[in-house]
Amino acid sequence: MKDYSAIKSRSITRWIFSGVISSILLIASVLWFSLIQNITERTERSALYARMIEATVTRTLEALEISLLSLSDELEAHEASPAHFNDVRERALNVLNFAPQLRQIVIIKNNKTIVNTNTDNSENPINNINLEILGFKKTPSNAYSLGLNIGTTIKGRYLPTTYEYPDESARLELIPIGFSTRTHSGEDLLIIAAFNSNYLIRYIKDLDIEKNDDVYLIDFHGNALIQTGLFGPNRESITQHLSTVLDNGEDEDISINASSYFPTYTTTTRLSTKYPLAVAIVTNFEDTFFLWVKRKSTFLLVIGLAIVTLIVGAIYIVRMNKKAFAMRENVHLLSEVVEKNPTAIIITDNTGDIQYVNRSFEQITGYKKNDVLGQTPRILKSGHMPEPQYDDMWQKLKRGKSWYGEFHNRRKNGLLYWERASISPLINDDNEITHYIALKQEITEERKAQNKLRLASAVFNAAAEAILVTDAKNRIQMVNPSFQKITGYSEAEIIGQTPAILKSGKHSPQFYKDIYEQLNSKHKWEGEIWNKRKNGELYPQWIVISCRLDLDKNIEGYVALFSDITKRKSDEAIILHQANYDALTGLPNRHLFEDRLKQSQKLCQRNKTEAALFFIDLDRFKYVNDTFGHLAGDLLLKSVSTRLEACIRKSDTVARLGGDEFAIIISEINHTNVVEKIAKKILASLTQPFILEGNQAYISCSIGIVTHSCDATTSEQLIANADSAMYKAKTKGRNRYEFFDKDLSTKNKERNLLENDIYNAIERNEFYLTYQPIWSIDGKHIRSIEALIRWQHPQKGLIPPSHFIPIAEESGQILAIGEWVIKEACKFAQILRKEATHPPSVSVNISSVQFMEGRVAEIIQRELAANNLPGSSLVAEITESVLLSEKENIYTQLKEIVAVGVDLAIDDFGTGYSSLSYLKKYPIKRLKVDKIFIDEIASDMDDQALVSGILSLAESLSLLTIIEGIETESQLAIIRGLGSPMIQGYLFSKPIKGEQILELLDNNA
Repeated sequence: MKDYSAIKSRSITRWIFSGVISSILLIASVLWFSLIQNITERTERSALYARMIEATVTRTLEALEISLLSLSDELEAHEASPAHFNDVRERALNVLNFAPQLRQIVIIKNNKTIVNTNTDNSENPINNINLEILGFKKTPSNAYSLGLNIGTTIKGRYLPTTYEYPDESARLELIPIGFSTRTHSGEDLLIIAAFNSNYLIRYIKDLDIEKNDDVYLIDFHGNALIQTGLFGPNRESITQHLSTVLDNGEDEDISINASSYFPTYTTTTRLSTKYPLAVAIVTNFEDTFFLWVKRKSTFLLVIGLAIVTLIVGAIYIVRMNKKAFAMRENVHLLSEVVEKNPTAIIITDNTGDIQYVNRSFEQITGYKKNDVLGQTPRILKSGHMPEPQYDDMWQKLKRGKSWYGEFHNRRKNGLLYWERASISPLINDDNEITHYIALKQEITEERKAQNKLRLASAVFNAAAEAILVTDAKNRIQMVNPSFQKITGYSEAEIIGQTPAILKSGKHSPQFYKDIYEQLNSKHKWEGEIWNKRKNGELYPQWIVISCRLDLDKNIEGYVALFSDITKRKSDEAIILHQANYDALTGLPNRHLFEDRLKQSQKLCQRNKTEAALFFIDLDRFKYVNDTFGHLAGDLLLKSVSTRLEACIRKSDTVARLGGDEFAIIISEINHTNVVEKIAKKILASLTQPFILEGNQAYISCSIGIVTHSCDATTSEQLIANADSAMYKAKTKGRNRYEFFDKDLSTKNKERNLLENDIYNAIERNEFYLTYQPIWSIDGKHIRSIEALIRWQHPQKGLIPPSHFIPIAEESGQILAIGEWVIKEACKFAQILRKEATHPPSVSVNISSVQFMEGRVAEIIQRELAANNLPGSSLVAEITESVLLSEKENIYTQLKEIVAVGVDLAIDDFGTGYSSLSYLKKYPIKRLKVDKIFIDEIASDMDDQALVSGILSLAESLSLLTIIEGIETESQLAIIRGLGSPMIQGYLFSKPIKGEQILELLDNNA
């Protein structure tokens, strides 16, 4: 008989065992699900934290970028100077004050530090930052970051200077961030900000992240800028995951590393939305099970003691957990929608205290959620909105109605912004307002666009240039007032027409075809066009035509901007004439002359013909100009121009090169006789009297001629050769013409070399003075001493004054030489006063060029005072040409010289235009009879009569007389028979040095 009790027992046991096993399996399943859910939640939290950290990093760098951009604008706005860099440093310090995450700002120019917020700019020099270790070359800037360049993390409190390296023992870590810019003049600059990474590390540590989880901020090269754990063990997996995310073009991804069925760790990577950075969070699950068991130990014990209760509880928990999970997902979805909504959302209670803000609010205002919770929206007030507007808003809301409008608010950083707001009350079942919800959208850029549109409209209407806008079919849609003013067409007359209404008819159809071809290919054309006004007048305009393109780059119309250039073209014609023609005579100037000379050379080469170049210099023009005035001089130049043009053919060219110099190009000549005939005609024409304002004036000219054919002589050389020939004509007596030859070229070169040597002689002190005594008639007493200049050339030896003085006068170097002679003569006069018992006066020769310059009296007075000399110590010798100019300033200088006691002597008297009138007019004290009258006086009775007459004239006028050039006893005897003048010559003494003069004075004492 079967034991049913055993069966029942086994059945019950089996049932209980099965129930226990089922319960254990069920509980195990629930526990396994709980464990997996825990892992899933940690993974999702890591993803959430990655987004939060990335958003914080991006906003932080955006703020930093704006700060650096403001410094960049300041640097570009002004010229680089120490004062400007001081202002920039003060601004950088202000940036540091408002950005606690920044430790330091420096500005680099050509690898040298010019601004350092840690160093006063007055310190010189500023220590340069060690750029080599900042890592900028490894991390190129991103195209969206306005040039922001993120370097490698370094340790230390500040950026290391040259020859310094990071302090590895320091707890503080800095991230160098560079920003490239330029100065106002275009020089490259680099702004570097030292970012304190602890600012972000503290933020990361404040997040609810598990102790074993590691957070890293890395660049796209896999370099860790910020880390909360060891980076080395995770570097390879993080770098590989980063490459995968970049390759896939994703913003975020999670990588799972599993051992069998259990994940070992996950890597969550989130890319920055703007910068070449990524946030990586490594979630470690190796100890998750033990942590979970530890947390559930009591729970597991209860399950072991009450399996049935746990089974029921497990079923209940599983059901409730599923329900809670579903609810959490719904809440999470709603939260994500609200949080990621681009519209800022603010929820307040019925008193207006803020209870919730989303992420967009934080991004727009700069305030964190914790900053504003419990505050009122008035924290955003800028003070630019009228209070009645707020009162109207609250009255409407309290009546349960929605309010729509715009706010001009202030961000946390102080910057103002515009936003469009929609505010509605939330009403419960009791018809009570419990909350207010505000939806806000920033419209700052929209407002700026509106302002730009208004500005563009104002510019369009106020522009001086005409503006024309057409559609794709070239029908005119819009014109501005300047268009109406220039063309004469009103807006009503022109709208709907095509620009063809303005055609002048001066351009071919191909011209307009080329314009449209360029517009189709390059979308722009610029050039000059002749158009027609409404009244039929043709006029030139400069026009710029641009294509208007739609979003698909298709042409949707054209914009033309043009200006009337009628006046400009007229001005250009005037400028062109002024650039090529002499303003006084209307003849071609030097510029046009040189161009025509080159054309003449090309014509000779092409036709195998010959041409001639005349270089003409007027004789006695300066005399006419000084005597009758500059106006008469101008009239003379005009008359000369007219006469020269009458002497040549229409195919030839006469030009004024400047002053009283003219040039003539005779083209295509067959024989030299033609050239000579023209030259004689010119000489004859210019010797005829000129009537200038009622005065009759006579001049002549000196002509240098050079012929040229198809040789390779340059135009510059032709001009130089003609000038040499003209100079030769002047030296031969003027009023003549001379042809150029090679010997003349050689002499001209020697003259030019000598002129250059005179410059060097002044600098090298190659000039020196000798002194020739002037004796009493008995030859026993030295009455005066004449200072004579000599030039000891280092290669050519002693060069006489007759060779270099004329060149010095012509080149103007006589001014420096003459001043030096006066200075040295006064120094010697001072020595004479100290050494000699009866010191004689010192005579100095003064050039007419020095008087024309107008500083002779000033120089003499200065040197007399410098050497403590009376005026009687000096005698100024001048030539008759100085007195003949009759200029008021020369007369004034002579009076000033005499006023200080200096005697005036006429040198070479009798060789020039000797006149009794200037002996009366000017304060002359002495006459020096030229050597030319003494050389033949022993045999020439005319010379004796002339000298006798001069001595009688001087005696009657109470003037002292000096006879120059006494070299023989016979000459001396005749002079003594004619009177008692002072005498000078080789018979008594040649020019000698100052030391010898002193010895001579001692012997004659």
